[in-house]
Amino acid sequence: MNLFGNGVNVLLKKVTSLLLAIALVPMAAFSAAAAPAPAPVAPKAVQNTVKVEYNKKQIAFPDQAPIISQGRTLVPIRPIAESLGFEVKWNEKTRTVIINKGKDNIRLVVTQKIANKNGQTIKLDVPAQIVNQRTVVPVRFIAEALSYKVEWDPKTQTVLIADNVNSNPNGQQEKPKDPAKPAKDENKPDTQVTLFDKASIEGKKVSVFAYYQVTGKVEAGSEVVVILGDNTYEVTVNKDGTFKFQREGDFDGIRSFTLKAEKDGKQDTVDGEFIAP
Repeated sequence: MNLFGNGVNVLLKKVTSLLLAIALVPMAAFSAAAAPAPAPVAPKAVQNTVKVEYNKKQIAFPDQAPIISQGRTLVPIRPIAESLGFEVKWNEKTRTVIINKGKDNIRLVVTQKIANKNGQTIKLDVPAQIVNQRTVVPVRFIAEALSYKVEWDPKTQTVLIADNVNSNPNGQQEKPKDPAKPAKDENKPDTQVTLFDKASIEGKKVSVFAYYQVTGKVEAGSEVVVILGDNTYEVTVNKDGTFKFQREGDFDGIRSFTLKAEKDGKQDTVDGEFIAP
């Protein structure tokens, strides 16, 4: 009886060990299957850095680098203009960049596709934008508004800015004269002509409805802008040359306006006063 009892005990221990081993195998397999695989490491985005050089010297951009947006190269205007010797101011209220050097005065309103240089309208292919609290402009603005030679090196992704030079009759290169004292070309026809019917120009300030209105007539086919303080606005001209500009907003202190027209390279300017109601 003792031998039989010992045999039963040994058999029971072996059976228990076998059952325990079988029970543990699927749990281990399940734990291995449930363990999450390590997440793949995403590759870092590669960005092409756009550089800007003036006379082969790189311009530093402390907080916002030039960018390429929708195939257009946009550059922060302040570091570049200051590197070229311009004074740059920003009017937060009107969102206008004001650039001065000598007698040159350039005004650029964010989101508008035009700029104003010494009373002349300059069209931009894309409007100025605010990126990272900095105003960026198309490279074309540097060439047309600031009058510098601008080229693009696609291999090095570099905007190359250089002083404009002209060839004289002897083939030598010379820098342009001081833009504050432009040379007068006696053979060049005068571009300042009469496009506005000045007797038709009238400005009204309607305080009841809080808007300004400028009406008049210009030579048909002309492009017209009106300047109110630091703001420049495009004016729609009808086929017969008549126009009516109306603008609501806070223009405290503005008592005058300036109209500028351009057609076939000819220009005309009219200054007017708003008539109080």
